[in-house]
Amino acid sequence: MRVGVISSSIQPGGAQRVCLKMIEALKEAKHEIVLITLTRTDWSAVQEMLGDVVKPDEEIVLLKRNLHGFDAYKPLLAAVLVPRARRKFNIDLLVNSQADTLPIKSDILYVHYPTFSEYESVGINLKYSRSLFWRIYIAPYKLIHRFFENYLKSGVLVTNSTFSKKAVRKHTGRNPIVISPPVEVKAFSAVAEDNEREDKVIACGRYSPEKNYEYVLETANRLRDVKFAVVGSFSGEKSIKYYEKLRSITFEKSLANVELLRALMFKDLLSLYGASKIYMHAMKNEHFGIAVIEAMAAGLVPVVYRGGGPWEDTLKAKQGYHGFSYENPDEAADIIKMLLADENLRVEIAERNLVYVREFSDAL
Repeated sequence: MRVGVISSSIQPGGAQRVCLKMIEALKEAKHEIVLITLTRTDWSAVQEMLGDVVKPDEEIVLLKRNLHGFDAYKPLLAAVLVPRARRKFNIDLLVNSQADTLPIKSDILYVHYPTFSEYESVGINLKYSRSLFWRIYIAPYKLIHRFFENYLKSGVLVTNSTFSKKAVRKHTGRNPIVISPPVEVKAFSAVAEDNEREDKVIACGRYSPEKNYEYVLETANRLRDVKFAVVGSFSGEKSIKYYEKLRSITFEKSLANVELLRALMFKDLLSLYGASKIYMHAMKNEHFGIAVIEAMAAGLVPVVYRGGGPWEDTLKAKQGYHGFSYENPDEAADIIKMLLADENLRVEIAERNLVYVREFSDAL
């Protein structure tokens, strides 16, 4: 069967990694895979960041030119182009791996979180509500989007966590199937037994405002004798501006205990994890949080924001069993300080998690 898998692009982000795992699973099932993207994939860059990945048999690039300044409208253009591509390339089954941002009717729709229902929410789309220009810019988008909004009414609907399921059900009235993203547990567990760890806290993800790395810096400001490292990939101008903002904060507060690292090669990321003790996840109401599972597999104890998938699904809303949660930097600092002072507790939780995270593994 020729299966089309839709993604806006393939970059080292959580949604894109889910897409790559979909391609891998479908290829293992002996299907022919056609990847449909808005922009062409730089496979050498993807492999440098993520290691070996299974490539599709074919890639269809919908936008031959990059439409600078019209990022919000690219998904709508894709919604027009995909049906034509499906007919032209004889695609039997269509899988939308980013149905939360790409309003494309498909046979299987994977919704990471219904962000389309919160387009004016502060903190999610602040850019489009902060000035008259941006409100005028986005107004046609919202009108056009309504034309496509029934794309979630048919097809098999899938989401990544019980936290996201509640939000999808509220918006669509449908009960999606929950399939958590597959995580490369085996690869990260290679450093799980490393004992030469220092009092270091890691945060990892894309440099983007919703990741809320300001909380990491505020926590580091309260724990000057503890090392912190933020590891982030970049995705466009927004990432660069956010990175520069974080750098300014570290300079203003003289945070000599903080490293802001650009995306590392996989082997270097593993080395960093193997030499650290705690993973701090700062995003509020993260939908799932693949990075949290990866860190647990590498032997780090997670300290996550009290809300979203990392708290409800990964830590099962149980404080102190698989990890800890916090609501503000003061609370995060107290938890980290306590864990670093109680090595027996830290090791107990870390060892418990090495067994627990196997249920999230991409390996059969």
